[in-house]
Amino acid sequence: MIVAGLLCLSLASAQLRSVGLVAGAGYTAVDIEDAVDWSPLEEWDNFGIIIKAVVEYELKPGLLLVGEVGENRLYYWEYRWSDGYYSGTRYRSEWTTNIGLSFKKLLNKSLYIQAGPGVHIFNDGSGTVLGLLLGAGYEMEVGDRFVVPLGFRVEPVFGNAVPISLLLHTGIRYIL
Repeated sequence: MIVAGLLCLSLASAQLRSVGLVAGAGYTAVDIEDAVDWSPLEEWDNFGIIIKAVVEYELKPGLLLVGEVGENRLYYWEYRWSDGYYSGTRYRSEWTTNIGLSFKKLLNKSLYIQAGPGVHIFNDGSGTVLGLLLGAGYEMEVGDRFVVPLGFRVEPVFGNAVPISLLLHTGIRYIL
């Protein structure tokens, strides 16, 4: 309760700094058979994707509070099934809707590190779990009002088998 109160007070004095989009791709480290609780799988891949809307508030010079909402593709899998009468292949990409809040520390005008918690809601209805965001990157200014981030993110999702996405990302933000 005290932390929530301090966060509200900080936000009251914060200034909206930028809004934008982030997209990225990479590898999700996970034992997929353990995560989906099915063996043997016919096919799978660990290709991870993120697409998120981002808003940044400047708490003080060099320290930002970042809110994100978007989608995370963790992995793809398919398997053969049969019920005695019918058989076939079932498949699915595992997606979550992610809402996160993190702190971003600007190390200089262009370099940053970022960390914070989030919530992942599995789009198949199987549950809601906690996650983390750890990131670092470089921001390039494009004109007076736009920034293009280039970075690396690690996003563990504390669901079955704890998938950990390792992602390169970019995007664009509009500076207000």
